Amino acid sequence: MTDREKEILDILRENPMISQQELASKLCITRSSIAVHITNLMKKGYIKGKGYILNKSNYVTVIGGANIDIQGIPNKSIVMFDSNPGKVNISLGGVGRNIADNICRLGINTKLISAVGNDLYGNQILSECKIYGIDVDDCYVSNEVPTSMYVSILNDSNDMQAAISHMDILDKIDISYINSKHQYINDSLAIVIDTNLSKEVIDYITLTYLNIPIIIDTVSTTKCMKIKDIIGRFNTIKLNKYEAEALSGIKINSINDLELCSKYLLKQGVKKLFITLGKDGVFCSTKETNIKIDSMKVNIISSTGAEDAFTAGLVYSHLNNFDIDYSAKFAMATSIIALSHESTINPNMSVDNVEKILKEMILC
Repeated sequence: MTDREKEILDILRENPMISQQELASKLCITRSSIAVHITNLMKKGYIKGKGYILNKSNYVTVIGGANIDIQGIPNKSIVMFDSNPGKVNISLGGVGRNIADNICRLGINTKLISAVGNDLYGNQILSECKIYGIDVDDCYVSNEVPTSMYVSILNDSNDMQAAISHMDILDKIDISYINSKHQYINDSLAIVIDTNLSKEVIDYITLTYLNIPIIIDTVSTTKCMKIKDIIGRFNTIKLNKYEAEALSGIKINSINDLELCSKYLLKQGVKKLFITLGKDGVFCSTKETNIKIDSMKVNIISSTGAEDAFTAGLVYSHLNNFDIDYSAKFAMATSIIALSHESTINPNMSVDNVEKILKEMILC
């Protein structure tokens, strides 16, 4: 969406019956220019019909982290407290941004609300997101705080050995900023958030948008504790085994433990629960059913973006009303695509490629 289209859309939200001439006068441009912008907004699906009726269900809003990923990959087993020969990859990252990128590649209109610095990396994030088709018009851009960075070191199994996350700028996405974007968030078909947001902001979003399905990625064992007391406000929660243990207080060593853990979390009010188990697959639950799905054998190139891709798969599944079993399998297929590429985002992510993997899963 262009800046001018955004201006026009803001006015239409306040007064859907305004005439094109009144719009032209208000914005000091010609009526013919207004007509062109209106046509473009209709083509893009933001408005429809007479009286500029707003189309409220044409995009998903993702609110969360955006940063630059710096990933170190050793040639051999890591030698601690020493310099290790290897290679270094730099790519766009951040849980929220990664999820938004994968959702967009699955063909869903996606808005990202995050914070970046007005610097080389921040401008790179915004420009590349726009190229991919992600709407970043409502991201916060800071002149004082630098863009977030995430530095990770992989081990000889291509799994993360250690990482450091510098995400202070995300504090700029506070309650006041979220409130300033209310019109756009409120028009979302679904909201996706990650726990890089502050506890206060998560609380505010989940209370303000109870009418919209909210899907959350819990990110880490420490950050997931921000939602311990408000689990019931989410439509869908995606977490790993350790985050599930942290939130439930139940140590998971067996299928029975997974069932007890999911029962505890579902009792809080969440509708759909997905616990990723790495090479052991995924355990998913609703009040009606529990399902354990084994993982496919896959050649792992990098595990960095797999969890984010899984969450994107859940968003797609929710929007397409897939049942819990197919939702888990679809999300697993998206994570397999992510695992098979060295970058955080696999450029080959698409519904067609997901469906190819799903066929393989059925045959296995």
